[in-house]
Amino acid sequence: MAERKRYRRPIPGGLGMNPSNVPATSMEARMAALKGRFIEDTLLQTSELERLAGRLAEPGDKAEVRQEIGQIAHRLAGRAGIFDFSALTPRASELEHFVLSHRSDADLRDLAETIVPEIRRVILGDEAGCHVPEGPSDGPRSDGS
Repeated sequence: MAERKRYRRPIPGGLGMNPSNVPATSMEARMAALKGRFIEDTLLQTSELERLAGRLAEPGDKAEVRQEIGQIAHRLAGRAGIFDFSALTPRASELEHFVLSHRSDADLRDLAETIVPEIRRVILGDEAGCHVPEGPSDGPRSDGS
């Protein structure tokens, strides 16, 4: 019996394409576009993380806020290395584990507020003229800035 040749039809513009069939420049362009999207998303998520950290100082139940912080940290820890931002992975993992360990809201807020500028330094250091997208927390802050 003849051996059947297995063929996967590529999805136009999809990630399921066989890399050996795609010219290097096309793959490089696609990866650069994905990296640019990762940078934009990460900067927006960093603004959200900053906003959530501020909410930890407010009275009331923080379970939902803590969960959102953990989700942001988890996504960042998982995706950072894919786009050559592996320096972010340990700190994002630390933040995620901090959430899971049920440490105090004040300690979690302090850690998040320490990590936010580190994330921005790493992301913006790689992309020197990268525009920082305006996130949900870009309104006037309580400290007057």
